[in-house]
Amino acid sequence: MRDGLLIRWCGTGEPLEWLRVEDGRAGFVQRERAPAATVLAKAASIAVLVPAEDVLSIGLDLPARKPDAARKAAAFAAEEQVAAPIESVQVALAAAASDGRWSCAVISRSKLAAIQSDLAQRGIVADALHADAACLAVGRALRSGDRVLLRLDRERAIACDVALWSRVNKGADLVAPETVDELLPELARDVSVAMPINLLQGEFIGRHRGAGALRWWAWAAMFAVAAIILQTLWMQLDSWRLQQRVDALNSAMVLVYRERFPDAQRVPNPRLMLENALKQAGAGGVASDTGLSLLARAAPVLGNQTQSQLSGAEYRGGSLELRINAPDIGALDALRESLASALGLAVTLESATADQGRIDGRLRIGGAR
Repeated sequence: MRDGLLIRWCGTGEPLEWLRVEDGRAGFVQRERAPAATVLAKAASIAVLVPAEDVLSIGLDLPARKPDAARKAAAFAAEEQVAAPIESVQVALAAAASDGRWSCAVISRSKLAAIQSDLAQRGIVADALHADAACLAVGRALRSGDRVLLRLDRERAIACDVALWSRVNKGADLVAPETVDELLPELARDVSVAMPINLLQGEFIGRHRGAGALRWWAWAAMFAVAAIILQTLWMQLDSWRLQQRVDALNSAMVLVYRERFPDAQRVPNPRLMLENALKQAGAGGVASDTGLSLLARAAPVLGNQTQSQLSGAEYRGGSLELRINAPDIGALDALRESLASALGLAVTLESATADQGRIDGRLRIGGAR
């Protein structure tokens, strides 16, 4: 570990020992229930060391080369070396194998869950959980108080009390432990080269401390995507509404054109044909208040409507009658006033009928009632 917090967990409810590691250098050891929330929040990573007495360190011969495949086979391979039922323990593997053998750490699932629960009550979410003895360099032994920690080799790390160490060491060629006052600084010095196994694997992988922020970012991204989709749908709907109005105007122009030219068989471009007819009418001195000219003058007002739609038109007796579908009587009357103002002619409301929550009305432009 080059940067982060190294925390030594000594038991449920017991004070923690912790220190900062910056650029590979360990700070001073502090003892308290938990580091301050600001310290935890600023930590690049948090590694928690637990008593190696609770962790069995072994090596396994597994045919798999990749970690995911090896984890699936590890539980079955470790069953012969574990006294407890295999389903009651967590079997964690090293990040990679060495000569076909995988370093393995085994801990009771209930014990691991209890440790995580105790840390959570202190506001700590660990990125890694290691057996403390596994954080020593290979071949190194430490004695602190009545405990002895030993890293035998790449696979095996043990911890025991001084009395048991004396019995184990009889007849064994084990390195003499160094006596230290503080374990944590020594473990911090070796942890980077020791490459201990992270016990937090599988279902015990902790929710990352940034998960809350990531979750909010994920929600923000989803809302942004939803907003884009809604905006696209709204634009398509608005385009459809505009097209409906254009179609209604075209239909009305076709009707008026056929009124003026009953022999016309096809009206492929009603707007262009009406413009040509208006030009011809103007050249011939025809009065400007014909059905063609009235519809042409009313078209800009009708085209600006967002809620009211033209459903038909009929020129009769010197007046142009428009069939309008409006949301309510107020919108229909507002359109009447807009037409009267724009055309400078009398526009009257001939009828208004409610139909499926909307109003079908008839407006008459010009002529006698």
